[in-house]
Amino acid sequence: MRIGKAVLGLTAGLALGLAGGAQGTTLADLNGGASLTVGGLTFSDFTITVTGSLDPNLADYKVLSLSDGFRIAGGFAAVDAEQGDMLVSYDVNAAAGSPAVNDIRLAFNGFAAGPHSAANVTENLSSSDGSSIASANVFAVTGGTSQFVDTATFAPQTSFSVDKDILVKAGDGGLATISFINQEFSVVPEPGSLVLLGSGLAGLFAFGRRQVR
Repeated sequence: MRIGKAVLGLTAGLALGLAGGAQGTTLADLNGGASLTVGGLTFSDFTITVTGSLDPNLADYKVLSLSDGFRIAGGFAAVDAEQGDMLVSYDVNAAAGSPAVNDIRLAFNGFAAGPHSAANVTENLSSSDGSSIASANVFAVTGGTSQFVDTATFAPQTSFSVDKDILVKAGDGGLATISFINQEFSVVPEPGSLVLLGSGLAGLFAFGRRQVR
């Protein structure tokens, strides 16, 4: 049985409805030159292209701040032999005096139904000289193993670029959707914080020895 356009419309509509519940930045804003700052990190110089079955109106994709990154929420969908692709590139910079990034976490809620259907998000991180830093990949496939979260750890970086490829592909009579993608970052503690932590642990140790006596 083929999955009709009505099912796709309902799926995409639910995703957009959830995303639309919070007003704020959209991919259209970022593609238009706006930047996003979260937890000492600034995401800027966005370049976004859309092809295939995906909604080309970037204003329909919300960008929501997380405590340590951001979420892209929108109706990424393909149905009945369709394919849609979005390429998102941007720079990440830590503010002066802020901790450097040493870990990324990529997560999504991709779904695929029907033969040869899949939802996939791949990203590559590179330094200013173009050398590769790390990569991550999440995917959902029909009848196979899926991976909804991926992480990568690397040498601390204060400035790097991210190239993200968001792909949904449906086989004949199939469906592939993504309603949100989370991009999160871990940072290296500041040297001052490490000193304070070490001093605190030393104090607790000394206090414990006095109590034993």
